[in-house]
Formats: sequence, C-alpha cells, structure tokens
Amino acid sequence: MTQPRFHRPIPLADLDSVSDTSDPVTRSETSHATAALLLGDSSGQRDEAATKRFVELADDIGLEVIAEMWSAAPAVSAPGALWRLYALREWILTAPRELADMFSAGQARMTDGLGLDDILAGVELPAGPDEVARAIDEILAGAFRGDVVIALLRAAAFIGMCAEGTDRSETATRLRQFAKDLKDAAIAHRHGGLD
Repeated sequence: MTQPRFHRPIPLADLDSVSDTSDPVTRSETSHATAALLLGDSSGQRDEAATKRFVELADDIGLEVIAEMWSAAPAVSAPGALWRLYALREWILTAPRELADMFSAGQARMTDGLGLDDILAGVELPAGPDEVARAIDEILAGAFRGDVVIALLRAAAFIGMCAEGTDRSETATRLRQFAKDLKDAAIAHRHGGLD
C-alpha cells in the first residue's frame, strides 16, 4: 500500500512563481494555501522576525505579486481578507496624510468624544501620517499572531472612519463596502475560520 503524498505549501521565497499559473483551480488552491500559511499560527507563538517579514511582505515581493495571488479571491476568504489588508497598508504608506485627514474628519463627524470605532481602530490620537502607518502595521502583525478577527475588525473600523471623513460620495461608498467586506470576513473567521 502506498503512502498518501502530501503537498507542501509554497515557501515564501517562491511566491513570484504564482503568477505563472494560468489554471484557475490551481491559482485558487495556491492563493488559499499561501494565505493559510501566513495566518496559520493561531497560537500566538510566531516569532517577531517572522511577523515583521509577513507585515512587510509587499515591500519585499511587491504588491503586484500579492495582487496576482489574492486580489481575485472572494472578500470573505483568507486570501481575500489578506489582499484587503495589504492593499490598505499600501494605500496608507503611499498617501498617509490623505488617510490621516480622512480618519480625523470621520472621527469629528461621527462623535464628540471617543466612539467604539475610534477605540477599535486603535490609531493614536491625534491621527497623523505616522500614527496611521503604525496602526496598519500593528493590525497586520495582530493577524499574523493569531488575532485575525480583531485585526479585521480594527481595519474595518479604520476604513469606516475614513468613509465618514471623505466628501466624495463614490469614495465613501467604496470605503463602506471595503469596511463591510472586512467585517464579514471577521465574522466568518469567528464562526469557523476563513476558507
């Protein structure tokens, strides 16, 4: 009797090869396998060096490679949720002042004091560019340490505040959908995990 063959997940060093796959089933399996690899350690025992590498993954391999792997995945899936977190991080790193201003304006419009979304987002106040950049790295680090639900809810709260802080209705609509996708992914993970 032959032993079943087990497939190893794609090592991080080989993520560039994902774009070579044209078969949709293989692409989907690969996107889910790589997302599971990053979110796999729910014990909170992942070391700081590994967590930092995962947070800075887009810096190392490029957002385009991450987009190739995960952007087509459904919003309520591990790869879809990770894609949204990395896209948010990239947006914050490229336009920190814009996001800080949107967040602050949203905060002013939403409440006279600290509200639930303010607290959940966890952005140091007053929210400047450095504070929002630090917050997204903390959010991603939390996801890779096993706090996936909290990380997704924090990101959703941040995006929701930004949605309230923009005067462009199309942007506000897209950001509200973005926040909803993250909340739905958090709920799905809480009720059995993201596929």
